[in-house]
Amino acid sequence: MRVMLHGAINMSNYGDYLFAELFGNAIKKFGAEVEYYAHPKYGVSDYFAKYLDYIPDRTHYKKVMEKCDALVMISGGYFIEPLRKRPFAEFRRIQRYLAPAYYFLNAGKPIYILGVGAGPFTKAAFSRKSKKILEYAKVLTVRNEESKHFCREYGIKRDIEVTADTALLLKEYMESEKSNVKPFVIPLGRKMLLFHIDPQNDVKEKMREIIIPAVKRFLDNNPDYQLYLAADGVCSNEVYGEFADMFEGYLPEILKFDDPWVFTRQLECADIIVTTKLHAGIVGSLFGRSVLSFPFVPNKTTRFYKQIGESGRCKALSEVGSAEAYSMLESYKGKGITVPAELIDRARINFAYLPH
Repeated sequence: MRVMLHGAINMSNYGDYLFAELFGNAIKKFGAEVEYYAHPKYGVSDYFAKYLDYIPDRTHYKKVMEKCDALVMISGGYFIEPLRKRPFAEFRRIQRYLAPAYYFLNAGKPIYILGVGAGPFTKAAFSRKSKKILEYAKVLTVRNEESKHFCREYGIKRDIEVTADTALLLKEYMESEKSNVKPFVIPLGRKMLLFHIDPQNDVKEKMREIIIPAVKRFLDNNPDYQLYLAADGVCSNEVYGEFADMFEGYLPEILKFDDPWVFTRQLECADIIVTTKLHAGIVGSLFGRSVLSFPFVPNKTTRFYKQIGESGRCKALSEVGSAEAYSMLESYKGKGITVPAELIDRARINFAYLPH
């Protein structure tokens, strides 16, 4: 059997890379061949191809699809309308995420949608096309109850199983497949505060205004913590430099993102993780770290912290003040997260449905 994988594989995002490798590895263990959607503009990125050790055939990507027996739409939060209503944003989103699914649908080949976040939906074209694919899929699992609720609210009547985010299997994967990745080392006598930078201008300004002053105050009152700056996607030197300038006088260590498994080791040993993103927080939680989450797009992120019983650690960036952010840092320092074992077992169900 030859299986094509697709999802948010077009950039360098950390969480989406994890899904691409985890799903690919699981399918290979079933004895199937793995392909990734390789459209020249909207298919697998050079970054993903590099770390997946995959050579995409961008010229003949349609012929590659024709040879595949099934499509797996891997985990991710891409069954949702674009946040910003920019010109052509919806068209690009349809081309990036849904186009390969329509090929398999029209060819009568099975589609497996496993561990995704979904909704809320609207009357726009992306939602209408998403609904058709979600209804057609041979198997549909979603990563939280809210996603199932949005599907039902939008009129999707087929069977939907609630599992959990597939990234919750990462610790097991690291132990079995990535034991050769060196642990990250911090100086003796210091604790690690990993501040997760976000290069988007609107997010950056909110962080500058609200979260960075709270972190500075925390560092002033907790000198045993060393500040580290990290991203979860490839960024320019200018972006790292800009955030370093925001923390002038605090001597931050800069951890430039490239290898996703090196970044995983960094998250593994951070004492506190301050992030606006979902998967840096999920992985940190999985390793028992103390995570404070201030999402710019709160829907999918607040769902996860509610799911693990840690809603107090997650406040939307648009709703939190600097004083509250500081109070959260003080309240949760030294308090790691324990992800319920039952939730990890539910994440494992996503792999049980893979075609083989």
